[in-house]
Amino acid sequence: MDLMTPDEFDRMERMLADLLPDSNPQEEKALLQMHARLQAIYDAQSGLQASRDRLMALRGKAKA
Repeated sequence: MDLMTPDEFDRMERMLADLLPDSNPQEEKALLQMHARLQAIYDAQSGLQASRDRLMALRGKAKA
């Protein structure tokens, strides 16, 4: 499972921030929506990793 690294998240977030000052209202709305989606994906990853870790731990217990 490939997850977004903190560095990748930071770079994408900075790219959106760099675009914001030159955007018109419609573009600004789209940039803000993209940022919200990016943040949601990044936040969800920690839950996915925790789920994976839990399942792998359970799998290890079953084999022991």
